[in-house]
Amino acid sequence: MAPYQRHHLALLCLVCTSLLCIAVPAGAAPPPRPLCDACGDSFESTAESHGVSVAVTHSNATVTVDNNGSATWVVHNRLSSTEGTTQLRENESLRAAIADRAMWDAALLSANVSGDGVITLRYREADFAEQSIGGTVRTGEFTEAYGYRNLDGLGADRLVVVAPDGMRVGRPIDGATVSDDGQRMTVTELNDGRIVTFVPRETAVGPLLSLLAVGTLLGPVMAVKALAYITLPTAVFTLLIGAAAGGVAWLDWDLKRVRESAGIIFAGVGAVSTVLSFLGATGVLRLGGTVAPLFGGGTSLFVCGIALSQRRIREHTSYQRVVGGAVVGAGIALGATIAAVPMVVSDGSTPPVAALLVLGPAFVLLPAGYAVGHGNRWLAIKTAAIGFVLSMLPVLPVLPTPYGLGVLFIPVVMVSAAAVVIAGLPIFLAGVSLAVPSSDC
Repeated sequence: MAPYQRHHLALLCLVCTSLLCIAVPAGAAPPPRPLCDACGDSFESTAESHGVSVAVTHSNATVTVDNNGSATWVVHNRLSSTEGTTQLRENESLRAAIADRAMWDAALLSANVSGDGVITLRYREADFAEQSIGGTVRTGEFTEAYGYRNLDGLGADRLVVVAPDGMRVGRPIDGATVSDDGQRMTVTELNDGRIVTFVPRETAVGPLLSLLAVGTLLGPVMAVKALAYITLPTAVFTLLIGAAAGGVAWLDWDLKRVRESAGIIFAGVGAVSTVLSFLGATGVLRLGGTVAPLFGGGTSLFVCGIALSQRRIREHTSYQRVVGGAVVGAGIALGATIAAVPMVVSDGSTPPVAALLVLGPAFVLLPAGYAVGHGNRWLAIKTAAIGFVLSMLPVLPVLPTPYGLGVLFIPVVMVSAAAVVIAGLPIFLAGVSLAVPSSDC
């Protein structure tokens, strides 16, 4: 076997192994469970699996967090008066077996049933939270990404979280109620979870400490996302820009006429895109979630076209000004897209991330083309790489975590990057045509 073939085979094996290592943890993920497994319906199901039929009419839980990150759970389930309730009250071993199985990730401390039918369960969870920067304590138990991978609601009718001694709640859950002294957080519903932090009670920089505590936890995950969703698409985008630059040099086109009509072309394409978006919003065309990005991109192209149609603007272009114009254009496109969601998308749904990925990179083509027009191919490649990365960063937090099905999203991003270059060649050529001899490049 030839050496280069062995190298290709080794690289293929490495890629396949990496994808398998990423996908396996997702396949081993536990089934969806509520935050409080021993509360409400979840407790009923566990008792039923042991042959005991009970009905929980109300449940509440209190979680007391310690400074070392461990936590004590106290769960109260009010049971209706049934034969199953009597079984739990009289059979200690059966009660302990059900209680131990109910909260699968915590150690059972005790389980008792009162005379009025309230079963009280106490658990100890060793790794509920962890210490972080500046004496803060943070927990990811309230979010799928960092606690339960398949979190399914709160479980309890009410959950009270008590901060560690000498600390207060720094970053609560959205919609939670925090006591006046900041020591207790009450939650009655858990829809969009988040990382919760506890900060020293007397500190004056609690918000900053919470931000740092969350940032240090998000950092590694964001780095993995960046490697998965930015590195490979950036390489595709940059290589295609380099190929386009080589094609322009090889064909040696006379783009003077394009330079004079660049503004008209931009405005025309923008107007057509805007019209298509309205046709999609009214149901004449089925464009789905691309309606809002199409409207935003069309609006921006129309505005840029009006600007480029002015001779004084075309004659005083520079690399820095073209970059600034591209940034403004991308900003207009993003703003118009966000504003268009409730106006042009009839069902109120947000546009898919895959559609938003094309807006920023499309405007990177303008300064990249301008650099090619000056014969500075290296500057064009740097512009393409840096511009693509910067345009991807705003949408990085909302991209799926690169595990399981998230791996399948990577080829989608790569195809999107290639599609932007191919479909955006008119923007690239317009940038080439705007180039004039200047010391800026």
